[in-house]
Amino acid sequence: MRKVRAEQGFTLTELLISVVIIAIGVVGFATAVGLASTELWRGQRDTELSMLVMDQAERLKALPYNLVQAGTRTEGDYVIRWVVEGADPKRVTLEALYLHRRGRPVADTIVVYSHR
Repeated sequence: MRKVRAEQGFTLTELLISVVIIAIGVVGFATAVGLASTELWRGQRDTELSMLVMDQAERLKALPYNLVQAGTRTEGDYVIRWVVEGADPKRVTLEALYLHRRGRPVADTIVVYSHR
């Protein structure tokens, strides 16, 4: 009678299990990359929005007191509008808007004061 030697290598079951585990890891990684990409895009958009509002606030602060009045400005996909209230100091509410892909507006708002 011949002795059966221990064979080395992987069985088909071990190979299938490892392929399933690797596939789950790849799907998880692809999902994470997609989510990270979306969040980076949102962060960039929010930063642009905030920078536009701050830029307009600085422009209004640089104007002489009697020239500070309400207005609107369009910059790319963004609409920046500001409302002036009060006498001394003038309260300026700035709002930057863009349309979300679902059609609802998203805004960033700040308030600055203009003194004589």
